Amino acid sequence: MDSVKKALVFLAALAAVLVVALAVRLVRLRAEGKGPPGGTGVIEGVDVDVTSRLATRITSVLVREGDGVEAGQVLVELDCTTQQAALEQARAALASALAAYEASHAGVASAKESASAAAESALAAHAQIDVLEAQEHLARLDLDRARKLVASGALPQSNLDDAKSRDDALVAQIAAQRAATGASRAQAGAVRSTSALTEAQSVAAEHQVDAARGAVTQAEESVRECTLLAPRGGMVATRIHEPGEAVLPGTPVLTITDVREARTRFYLPNDELAAAAPGRAVKVVADAYPNRTFDGTIFYVSPRAEFTPRNVQTRSDRERLVYAVEVRIPNADFALREGMPVEVTIGEARAGAAKPRAVGMR
Repeated sequence: MDSVKKALVFLAALAAVLVVALAVRLVRLRAEGKGPPGGTGVIEGVDVDVTSRLATRITSVLVREGDGVEAGQVLVELDCTTQQAALEQARAALASALAAYEASHAGVASAKESASAAAESALAAHAQIDVLEAQEHLARLDLDRARKLVASGALPQSNLDDAKSRDDALVAQIAAQRAATGASRAQAGAVRSTSALTEAQSVAAEHQVDAARGAVTQAEESVRECTLLAPRGGMVATRIHEPGEAVLPGTPVLTITDVREARTRFYLPNDELAAAAPGRAVKVVADAYPNRTFDGTIFYVSPRAEFTPRNVQTRSDRERLVYAVEVRIPNADFALREGMPVEVTIGEARAGAAKPRAVGMR
């Protein structure tokens, strides 16, 4: 009999506890229904892989998981023996190409001078022909006059012989000068051909210099790729490879997570949508920091309604439509980490907040 009474008492106490718990739950649900608009979300950041563009080995990794890094900071050093040798070879090829170009350029100048001198010599030879022809014309007139005077007996035969000798000598000089002029012109043509060939060689040498400079630039870029820099600031989330390991092009070595401006997304019911607008301030509370409140700003409000995701807790009926709201939270001390659940409460518009994107813009 006593055991039955004890069982009844236990059942009565259990029923009372359940009634109290149900009442507390109902009070909380009513309080949530009357609370400020907001919702729950998960902290997100920007994940960036630090990858190798070379097939080589890792010589050193200068950061550990959890370290904060700044954009441009040296994170990983790769074995650069092959790339450094290729750079030295490219620089030597460039020096050789430059020397060849300078020599060909000097040859072009010399060839141009020779061509100019040959052309002037040909012109001078041709001008000399004109002088000799003028002299021969006068000598021929003297010869004709001497013939007439000798025929009339006014001059002795010796004068005619002298005049004929002078004319014959000038004719011979003209023939010789014409031959010399032809040779000068032929020489000038040959020099011009040589000059054209030298100029073509100089152009080819200049192209070789350009190609050698391109090879040096490419080799220098490969050497720069031997040092992996942080593409942006953040925290080292994963150290994937260690010194001594071989990597291929495209192999991630580290993963950086940037949560300096943390993001979270929650879903707002239709009847609370009026409270959300880009630029409006929000309060964010994380389970890991129950006594700390983070200030954030609404950055984006979806222009399209959707059904409430199953993994999202709202204050209202799960079956109605909701709108996605994205929030940005300054997080310079990295207190908020990726994956942290947070509660977001919408407050008043923040004065002087950074201008976000308009509703519907991503």
